Amino acid sequence: MQRFFATIDKYAKTLLATMIVGYVAVFATLSCLKLAWFRQGFDMAGNEQTIWNTLHGRPFQISVFAMMRYDFDDGPVLLQLPLALLYGIYQSPYTLLVLQSIALGIAAWPLYLIIRDLLPKPWHALVVAAIYLLHPTTQHINMYEFQLRSFMIPFALAALLYLRRERLGWYCLFLFLMMCTKTEAGFTLIAFGLYAAWQRKPWKFIAFPLVLGPAWVAVALGVIVPAFSEGDFIADIYSYGRLGKTVGDVITTMLTNPALAFSVMTEPPKLKYLWQLFGLGGFLALLSPTLLLALPVLALNLISPNAVQFSLNYQYGSLVYPFLIVASVEGLLNLTRWTIRNQQWRERVIHGAVLGLLVIGIIGNLTLNNVVKTALGNRENPTRAADARAILAQVPDDAAVAASTFLAPHLAQRQEIYFFPGNKSYPAEYIERAEYLVVDRRPPGNSSVTRAALDKYLNDPAWVIVAEAGDFALLKQQ
Repeated sequence: MQRFFATIDKYAKTLLATMIVGYVAVFATLSCLKLAWFRQGFDMAGNEQTIWNTLHGRPFQISVFAMMRYDFDDGPVLLQLPLALLYGIYQSPYTLLVLQSIALGIAAWPLYLIIRDLLPKPWHALVVAAIYLLHPTTQHINMYEFQLRSFMIPFALAALLYLRRERLGWYCLFLFLMMCTKTEAGFTLIAFGLYAAWQRKPWKFIAFPLVLGPAWVAVALGVIVPAFSEGDFIADIYSYGRLGKTVGDVITTMLTNPALAFSVMTEPPKLKYLWQLFGLGGFLALLSPTLLLALPVLALNLISPNAVQFSLNYQYGSLVYPFLIVASVEGLLNLTRWTIRNQQWRERVIHGAVLGLLVIGIIGNLTLNNVVKTALGNRENPTRAADARAILAQVPDDAAVAASTFLAPHLAQRQEIYFFPGNKSYPAEYIERAEYLVVDRRPPGNSSVTRAALDKYLNDPAWVIVAEAGDFALLKQQ
């Protein structure tokens, strides 16, 4: 057994590179197949449209949002500028899915280096990198459309690595890139500053995030979003339920009525989320100060009334769970230091605990809504897929179009695309702006809202069916 682990130690970096390449290959292929099988949703279309518009000289423009013509719903995503250049190499939604898989896979590299600095054996760090790649949230983000939050993970872990190694330039660069990806990163920058102070790092490591983080949140949410929206976009679209409609309301409520805030954050579904989130690391993260880095976005998710924000299955934990993985390792080290004096026994416990965390990670991957199993078992019928492609091929390239969730990602390269049947963020009345409407008479889920909208447009004399293929129809507005 010792020879086995010694061999792994010798080739650890090669094995890590193989793991990353294998992960990227598998999940890039699976996410692309999911798109080809008509199982990627409308967020894919909205994100691609913004990047496509940016590439074609209309920076950040999007057509679907209520009250806004730019993709500034929670602040600007400056990362879309370089992403547009990469996308321009081959303009396709498949390009974005591959880039996303690369970002999520390559995040294992800075994580490996962080753990390599903490634990005595290279194979320990390799196991922790595997735990990250197996994590349900890593894989769900990868398979759930195209999410810009995917890119925050390698940036965040790289920033933590260079903070620990006191490489100021790289540290500031990756904090800046993280901030350019989503506005919520501004809150995490504040946590980085406080964490750097806790770790007694030089003052520049503390000051940079403490100045930049609050400034960016204030500019993005207080200046840019109001300036580019018609009305109070945040209050009307992103209400926080019982805690208030605006960021100011939420802060006031939390300061003046902490009991209400606590009750909101400890509702049963949120406690289940916390149990799963921390349980995947054996609750060891609770013993590490690195937990501090995860707290701002974790708190944002827990005060939200939106169930997708307190679930392992979505992208909203991007700035939570990677830090918890590191914190779990540090928590293990702290626990062994506090309880075991004999160095040899301490190393044995660490060996066993690292393997135990891997076992927990594998069990979590297989039992917590395994995304690979779901994707392979939830593909579109080949006949229906062929019918859908036949209808999509008849939509003019430059026409304004409305489309249902699984069809829209194949139509995003245009200035105007709208969501059918509509919702709070993507208003139903915007469908009337479209020249064409692509519908599925037998949509997955077949909700009452979708059915009512289908009946409305299929029976509206203002809309004429110009093409049909199986369950799919192309309507044109007269």
